[in-house]
Amino acid sequence: MPTSTIIYTLHIVTIFSMLFSGIFIVAIRGTKPPMLYLSLDRFVSAFLCIVNIFQTSHTPIYGQVLWNPLHIVMGLTIYPLLFAYIFEMVHRGNIGVRYWLWAYVPPAVLAMLYVGFEALFGKLPLFSTYADVRNYLKLPQLWILFAAAGYSIAMISLYTVRAIGMLRQHKRNLEANFSYTEGSTLEWMWWAIAITLLKWLLLFARIGIEGNTASFVGLFLFIEPVVITVLVLRQKDLYGESAQKNDSIEEVIFDEKSNGFELSLKKREDLKTRLLLLLEKNEIFINSELNSDKVSEMLGTNRTYLSQVINNDLNTTFYQLINTYRLNKSVKMMRDPLHRNMSLKNIAEICGFKSLSAFSTFFKQEYGKTPTEWGEEESL
Repeated sequence: MPTSTIIYTLHIVTIFSMLFSGIFIVAIRGTKPPMLYLSLDRFVSAFLCIVNIFQTSHTPIYGQVLWNPLHIVMGLTIYPLLFAYIFEMVHRGNIGVRYWLWAYVPPAVLAMLYVGFEALFGKLPLFSTYADVRNYLKLPQLWILFAAAGYSIAMISLYTVRAIGMLRQHKRNLEANFSYTEGSTLEWMWWAIAITLLKWLLLFARIGIEGNTASFVGLFLFIEPVVITVLVLRQKDLYGESAQKNDSIEEVIFDEKSNGFELSLKKREDLKTRLLLLLEKNEIFINSELNSDKVSEMLGTNRTYLSQVINNDLNTTFYQLINTYRLNKSVKMMRDPLHRNMSLKNIAEICGFKSLSAFSTFFKQEYGKTPTEWGEEESL
């Protein structure tokens, strides 16, 4: 089969892949932010593929199409949408007018400049390799394309650094306030960022290439929306109507600003003593929905002071503290002959773990082996 036929086929398949990805996300998760941004990312990507097919059919050398200003400007419209989804998932309301201005005003200005220079100096000649670029360095249109490419690299780098920082902070905030974080950590977004960067690198590398390499890039662009869609639909709905008020990520996590006061040593010791009493005598950790709000209310204090005690005096996080007590209780039950015939799932639920997978994950993190492996060694 000719290479051009393979490329066209992969483009068409990618269009349907992108469209179905957007439709699935809208149908299952709705159209409110942040899902709206991700759905738009899918639909714009599908439209870009359609434009790419049209441009490729009118371009004698595959790869020259990527230097078309329309293609580059459209490429710059995709990535702000994906990162807007990530930023909104981490902290709702994080996307404002300034974000969209920085994302789209510079590309629009570059596009208008390109059109103006094209009217004055004529269309940019076609070329197929980077070596050919040297022949046209005096043309201002080419420098506009360089500026667009440079801006896209700077923008994606900035968004990536910002997204990584927000994801790390999100994980720290989760562990500071929740005893159960499964499905809420957004760790899959590391893959989304990595895939986005790889896609961008492949698009740049595709300039001037043909044959099997070009087909590989097309195959990746077809698979990418499928992978992203699966990851998105596996993500817990952090802001949906199903979220319980007391356990809302938005309500609990994002007002952790310190009021500027520190507890006295005496008050910290008193708070620590009462906290440990609740854990050791009352076993409040068996509540699988336990979070810092509920514990603060039991102690008659606030999350800031509770965090000071847990972080500074106990040298741990809320997540680690609560799950350590759960784990210790589960190990005692597993060693107790009276509970030997009880399933691991029942033990996990009795001890406060919300699921068997959460129990197994934390168990392996602490013991370096699964509960089943540990139990087999204990029985020897």
